[in-house]
Amino acid sequence: MRWFKEILACSVACIAVGAEAEDSNADRLCSERPGLTTTACITAAGRLQTETGLASWTLEQGDGERTDTFLIGDTSVRYGIGGKTELRFGWTPYGFARDRHADGSVERAGRIGDATVGVKTSIIERQGDTGLAMSALATAILPIGRLPIGAGDWGVSFQLPVTYRTSDKISLQATPIVAAAVNDDGRGRHSLYGSALEVEYSLSEAVKADLSAQVTRDDDPDPQVRGTPALGSVAVSWQPNRNMQLDLGTNVGLNKSAPDVAVYAGVSHQF
Repeated sequence: MRWFKEILACSVACIAVGAEAEDSNADRLCSERPGLTTTACITAAGRLQTETGLASWTLEQGDGERTDTFLIGDTSVRYGIGGKTELRFGWTPYGFARDRHADGSVERAGRIGDATVGVKTSIIERQGDTGLAMSALATAILPIGRLPIGAGDWGVSFQLPVTYRTSDKISLQATPIVAAAVNDDGRGRHSLYGSALEVEYSLSEAVKADLSAQVTRDDDPDPQVRGTPALGSVAVSWQPNRNMQLDLGTNVGLNKSAPDVAVYAGVSHQF
């Protein structure tokens, strides 16, 4: 019976190591920054995570007009419950917009932005370090801010984040979205739908590079706003430790319907 005891002891040890690894993976930082997609992973139960856009600048030009928009401290707070679900709250504490019109006049506005509430739940959990994961994310806009930083009215969106990790270096992501987006004039809503795709490559255990693209259909009633904006994005992120990530990235408009360029930097932290 000695061989049986040795096999039993080995089996128990393997199960313990596997459980420890699974718990370790579940406790990993699950940042949705940077890039245009949303990762399918869920914040671990009992963990609080913050993701803050330290600063961002977006440039839009056309027909002699130029708009520069700056956002400071745009933050999302995520809290895991039950292991498969997270509750979310977001807020943009300050934004500044500068509009230069074709006649040479300039308008400036500094405002607080809107808040958001949401819930994200896992549909398919990835087993191990590779494979498929899928979740569902519902978000609502609480219009506490004012135009041009706030939307001006309430809106809702639904996303279906999908992540497929092919190896320890490469991850593929897709994020379809449908939304009742707020009209550009801040009154009422219209349909918006589309998807984003991303390839993430791990340059090392701490450094990752992201290449992503997004196409959406925006059915705003204003014909000058209505269109199909397409964006491309390049970003890098660095994890100095297990619970913190820094990121830097840029978005580039691929057609006339999209903003010309955006540059951003942010930080994510898990508590």
